[in-house]
Amino acid sequence: RMMATRGAIISLLRHAYVRRDKVALVAFSGRSARIVLRPTSSVDLAERRMERLSIGGTTPLTHGLVTALKLIKTERLRDPHVYPLLVLISDGRGNISLFGEEPLLEAQRCAAQIKSDGIRAMVIDSTRDFSHQPGHARSRIASLYGAYAFNVCGDLAERLGGRYYGLLDLSQNAIVESVNREMRQASRNPAASNE
Repeated sequence: RMMATRGAIISLLRHAYVRRDKVALVAFSGRSARIVLRPTSSVDLAERRMERLSIGGTTPLTHGLVTALKLIKTERLRDPHVYPLLVLISDGRGNISLFGEEPLLEAQRCAAQIKSDGIRAMVIDSTRDFSHQPGHARSRIASLYGAYAFNVCGDLAERLGGRYYGLLDLSQNAIVESVNREMRQASRNPAASNE
């Protein structure tokens, strides 16, 4: 997953000059999240920062979402005209609590906060064995007991108010195409992209 993510970020940066975009990266693994790459359009900087990046172990999903939200808010203070797109690439299996509560409930609450702050979002599901079924994604019983028997990423996408992409092959090209599709959609209808 990380190799595909690295390649996708570099590819997106190479095209960033056309749209004057910037790309940032928040990685979450172990017990915390960290900003690997602050918003930049520098391909060289991105390559240097991501060279030693590794993932594995536990998944502090809520910490990743909170860190991304803070980063976006900081960028908005610097540039009020920024139009961010949060791209979550995950299997949705957060298992580390940030606030001492059930990790999935924390992530769901944070996703709702991101939506209420008017931040466009999309979720790329790195698992291969679930299909998104909106009517069944929000079972309260499933969220408390056996949380991963339903589509966590689909549920988070709904709470974020964003699109869900289930990728059978999480390749660099698949990530780039999903992000580009979302950017094209937003440029056609910016007002409706996060309703």
